[in-house]
Amino acid sequence: MGRFVYPRGGIVKFIRTLLGIDISGSRIALVALRSSMGRVSVAAPPLSHEFREARGASRLGEIEAVLGEYVARHGLVGAEAFLVLPAEQVHSMRVAFPSMRDKDLRDAIGLELDRLFPLPSDALRYGYLKLPGQVKDGKVSLIVSAVSKEFIDPLDQFFSHAGLVPAGSAPSSWAAGTSIARIFRNSLGRSGFSVLLRRLGESVECTVFRGSTPLFCSTRFCEEEKAKEEGISLALAGLAETAAGGDEPVELYAPPEWFSEREFTCEADGISFRVAEDFPTRAWETMFGSGFSSDGADPAVFLCAYGAAVGGKDKDLQTSTSFGDMSVATRKVVAACAVATLLLGMAWPVAVALRAVADLKRMDSRIEELRPFAEQHEAALAEIQEIRTKLLVFREMEIASGEAIMILRELTDRFPNGTWVASVRLEDRNVEIEGFSPSANDLFPALTRDGRFRSLNFVAPVMRQNENMERFRLRGEYVPLTGVPVPAYPAPVGSQEENA
Repeated sequence: MGRFVYPRGGIVKFIRTLLGIDISGSRIALVALRSSMGRVSVAAPPLSHEFREARGASRLGEIEAVLGEYVARHGLVGAEAFLVLPAEQVHSMRVAFPSMRDKDLRDAIGLELDRLFPLPSDALRYGYLKLPGQVKDGKVSLIVSAVSKEFIDPLDQFFSHAGLVPAGSAPSSWAAGTSIARIFRNSLGRSGFSVLLRRLGESVECTVFRGSTPLFCSTRFCEEEKAKEEGISLALAGLAETAAGGDEPVELYAPPEWFSEREFTCEADGISFRVAEDFPTRAWETMFGSGFSSDGADPAVFLCAYGAAVGGKDKDLQTSTSFGDMSVATRKVVAACAVATLLLGMAWPVAVALRAVADLKRMDSRIEELRPFAEQHEAALAEIQEIRTKLLVFREMEIASGEAIMILRELTDRFPNGTWVASVRLEDRNVEIEGFSPSANDLFPALTRDGRFRSLNFVAPVMRQNENMERFRLRGEYVPLTGVPVPAYPAPVGSQEENA
């Protein structure tokens, strides 16, 4: 058999081998299924193995050994592995979010993980379930569940070592809800409450459902003879937390030997339970067919492993949404679309390449046409730059005319011999002079003797230089003579000779 590409990007095989793995409590339960065109069949007999080792690294080694032997014995190498997360390892929180697309909703939940759970968001794998109905203000009610990567990542490595392909992981309550929905597909009410009690060796697990949606899940360690009482106690706590009410009794799925009465009421809480007597029979038939011999065993041992395998990506903490079972007609349409997409994907690059070659040739011819104009443009830019250089020289000559020339002439006339001027800055009539002189103090009387310069002062300390020269920096104000016009431009030399 072949396979085709699903439009959303996942690869869907016509025949898939699925392995549900439940490590809750003190045993491991394995359920191997084969899925073909939406139909599910048993791929290998189920296995329930009681752990001999305590919790920790030794138990992880035992899990790897049991998985490797089961996979090798039944030829399940390459099967997709779906892990059931024990309830004590899962953090769950009921929240309300504005109604939005599933992809955007998952991103919004990811931003709130640090607020919802006591672990950092980058150390968690998380998912959510939408609860039936909506709360006020257009918000949807969700159950967000998360598990630590430190718990799940080593198990994924063990699955790979055993020849399996880690495909997903789901809380035990989600997996149990999938199984309950398949077992009571035709008779389970959408709004009815039900309770599933599972005996897990040293503990008891209780899950409260509304329809097939899990609302509450918890475990409690207890002695085996007190498992029934502790299970009912957990059920009452879960029903109180989910605000279950009404006159209808709550459906109870529990080990067959726990309750002899079909219906009973807890007087303290006023909640009635109705034991589903046909639950074991229907569960075994749904999971493994009518010919399977159960010998009166409790089907809840394999219930979550079966639900995880059947639910697949629909009940996975790593994905927010996924596709469910498709009909044969839908699969044919999807296959036809996949083939068309493949052909289009092969033809599209060729068309794009041909069009790109044609565009390049057209651009080359256009460049040759525009080359003379580009050369003319570059020559014009060079001429403009030359003109700008000449204008800059003329502008500097203009700045150096008029009153500035007079100020420089007055300074030159007054400086004593041996004085060198390094720079002169003019701002209106304010003058700042920097230079060298044998005696900087002698500059004051030379500049102020006729009142043409005033407010003189050193703006920097006088420093002694080599060859008995002092470096100075003076600042002062130039005072022009009243009634003497200032020429706008210096007179040309030729004109002065003619006047003479």
